[in-house]
Amino acid sequence: MLEVWGHSVNLHRLGQTLFATAESSHPDACMLLDIYHIYKGGSTYDGLCLLGPQAMPVLHMNDFPASPTREEMNDSHRVMPGDGVADFSTIIKQLQAANPNMVFSLELFNRDYWKQEPLKVAQLGLDKMKSLVTNHLG
Repeated sequence: MLEVWGHSVNLHRLGQTLFATAESSHPDACMLLDIYHIYKGGSTYDGLCLLGPQAMPVLHMNDFPASPTREEMNDSHRVMPGDGVADFSTIIKQLQAANPNMVFSLELFNRDYWKQEPLKVAQLGLDKMKSLVTNHLG
């Protein structure tokens, strides 16, 4: 499983990571997608529709604010899904079409959440993910 990683020199774009995954020739090769990292690396979410279930079984769901700029942003700027500016209408529809059984996992490195009770943060994140998926598929 190879992650699209926005800070990487050579795997920051969706296409680069797909190429490396395909060229690995491993029968179980796949990608780990992350909403923040796709944005941070400069890709759009439109390419997700070209992928299938085997290529992308898991998505780290998170969001990012309007500022700082994409170039200045780092992992700590991630916020709860729906609390930022990510285009979840496009993202959810693309993912549903490509892999309706995709696993969503919450991934945040925002120190403000670290100060809160972990169970409450996890429940809030789950509620926000469920709400986004429901609102953008219905």
